[in-house]
Amino acid sequence: MARVDKTQSAIAVTRVPANADFAQADWDKVIPVGVNATGKLVKGAGTTGIIGVVIPGKTVYRAGQIMDVFGNGSEIVEVAGLAAGTRYYASAAGAITTTNTDSPLGWTVEADRLIVTI
Repeated sequence: MARVDKTQSAIAVTRVPANADFAQADWDKVIPVGVNATGKLVKGAGTTGIIGVVIPGKTVYRAGQIMDVFGNGSEIVEVAGLAAGTRYYASAAGAITTTNTDSPLGWTVEADRLIVTI
């Protein structure tokens, strides 16, 4: 269950309304997001490119709800499936990858601690 450990809320968090419901399969996971042409948050690049990450959960995941988008300097822990000391990227579809042709996302300190550097 991913969660934010540290962030600078005055400069690293943006609040954006969700365009659509996030699937239950995405709850408690780190999801790279962008903003679409109507100014709503979408999984993946949207029209803005990747602007940060969200961690949808059972209390905040529905269309229209305001979501916190975590950006540069945010540290997210308990992220499953990552390796320590690795640079990560975000695909246009909203997946976390190691493919360096995707959008830069951040890097890990420990296997489960992602430092967002967008």
